[in-house]
Amino acid sequence: MSDDKLPEGLEHLAREISREDLQRLAQQGLLKPSRPAPDGHTPVPRHPPLSPRSDELPPPDLALLERDKPAEVAYTGFGELQQLRFDLDLPAEEEGKEEEPKRRFRLRDIPTYITIGGLSLALVVERTYNQARRAKHDFDRLPVLVRALYYLAAALLSLALVGFVVGTQLTDLLDPKPDVPVLQEAIIAPYGVDGRALPPADYEPWQLLPETLGDFPRSPDVISATNTSSPANQCLLGLGYASDVLDPPTCTRSYGMVGTASARYLSGRMKVDVAIARFSNPQKAHGTMIELLTHARKYGRLGNFSVAGITETDYFFSNVRGWRSFTWSHGLWVFSISTVKMEVLDQAVEAFPY
Repeated sequence: MSDDKLPEGLEHLAREISREDLQRLAQQGLLKPSRPAPDGHTPVPRHPPLSPRSDELPPPDLALLERDKPAEVAYTGFGELQQLRFDLDLPAEEEGKEEEPKRRFRLRDIPTYITIGGLSLALVVERTYNQARRAKHDFDRLPVLVRALYYLAAALLSLALVGFVVGTQLTDLLDPKPDVPVLQEAIIAPYGVDGRALPPADYEPWQLLPETLGDFPRSPDVISATNTSSPANQCLLGLGYASDVLDPPTCTRSYGMVGTASARYLSGRMKVDVAIARFSNPQKAHGTMIELLTHARKYGRLGNFSVAGITETDYFFSNVRGWRSFTWSHGLWVFSISTVKMEVLDQAVEAFPY
């Protein structure tokens, strides 16, 4: 085929492909001229559609081309450039995959662990020894005067430490410090009641009532339900209140008494009441003290007290309904003194013999 016999519309390909190749493709029917454009200009050539042959590549996937993936360039059979991208994502690990079991401790591994520990310790000792040798070597290279100063400073420091220890020991031996008191020794009962003599074992409660209590002589009055005293005295004696008393304090008692006694001491318009109860053993007296303290806390206010068995003498101060009371136990006995003024209470308790 001559040059002027090329199919119309294929002349523009002569600039890219030799005319001999174009003629050969035209003879085989692989190239067809494009239709002329309506305006008379030569149209832009269209590449023939790819046939669905197995040896040809399919058209590229536009969605795949838009992804940011590694790309390669390939050439089709007609010189057409095709940009191919390949998805290099690694497959995701399967969910629910069981983890490999951890290695358990075995008895036959003990020698291995001992060997590793021994080698580690030997390595530490070896490095420490080398460092010490290096330090000693550097110290020996110092001038004699500098080394003497180092020795002198070390000796003075050692003497100071030894002197401090020896001086402390000698001070403790020559001037011993008193031991810090324990709780029992630190708590001292008021008015010295814990150091008073116990009543004779054959005495009855009424025999413990003195004729005078300081400046207060004893009157013939006794405490009763109609001639009431402080709530602490009423509860200790196991007495109730008259029916005309509004809202009387309720007392709960768990231990019976062997005997009781009471007296009222008068000085002008001031009065001091004394209540005494005897029990069969000190445990019941202690239990009664706890109940009396609970009663006073319920209906009034408490002051200083010690009824936890810390000391041999239990005691407590209370202020219930205008009565100021001091209640204490001593052996089988429980005593309670009440009045309306604190200074009068102090004088009365100090004057009581037991």
